[in-house]
Amino acid sequence: MNPVPVNLDRLDDPRIAAHIDKVDSRVRGGFRLCLDILGIPLPEYAKTKPAGRPSIAKLMAAADADSGTIYTYRDEKMKTGASAPKL
Repeated sequence: MNPVPVNLDRLDDPRIAAHIDKVDSRVRGGFRLCLDILGIPLPEYAKTKPAGRPSIAKLMAAADADSGTIYTYRDEKMKTGASAPKL
């Protein structure tokens, strides 16, 4: 078989990224498998997210960043900073 050059610029098309986001997970897995077998690096939209839920500490850190106060979940839990017991 003769090798055929492949234009990888088409993988950067936003329409392909939108389509891959909408398809069933089995199709997305097949897409990733094909790219892996061909030795083509995965685009960002085709990469999988880490399995499972984020930890409560990460969720609360994000909530603390949005709250705009000096009281944080970690300080309340560890009883440090603004949440330390008053002497």
